[in-house]
Amino acid sequence: MEEIIRMQKNLLLIRRTVGWTAEEFGEKIGVTRQTINNIESGRSKLTKTQYIAMRSILDAEMVQKPEDTEMLKVLLDVLVDHPDNYNDGQRSELLAKANMMAPSILAGTTTRADVSKEWIKAADAVVGAGVLMRPLGIGAGIAAVNVWLAKLITDGKKKSKKDKE
Repeated sequence: MEEIIRMQKNLLLIRRTVGWTAEEFGEKIGVTRQTINNIESGRSKLTKTQYIAMRSILDAEMVQKPEDTEMLKVLLDVLVDHPDNYNDGQRSELLAKANMMAPSILAGTTTRADVSKEWIKAADAVVGAGVLMRPLGIGAGIAAVNVWLAKLITDGKKKSKKDKE
């Protein structure tokens, strides 16, 4: 699945945006720090099971702390879920801004909420004020956050039917 490939490609930034070390993220999904490092570096391939575990943990974080995770929501939309909704220039600029701001979260020099607020302002300037909030379904609850899971299950069923034919 393309989402799994895109998640692996952007996992380091996504993890830093949440403010978790490789060890902390690994503990949350039941793997070692080394496994996370290997996935981020491309030495190991992200599996479907690992992807589901990661997305579940990230979704739970977004539901539990919505005010801190606006940056994460947008990054997942731009980099993993719906990159085609953004042109190359927008994706590049958002990625550059995120790469510049996210390390301060992990370093502890600022809070995730503060970075998220500033990043959303910058992202609104790139994409257009208010545009980011509509496609993400923010405020729609868990159903909106778990769209990725429904797509993953549906795609798996389509492949199974094709394999049987």
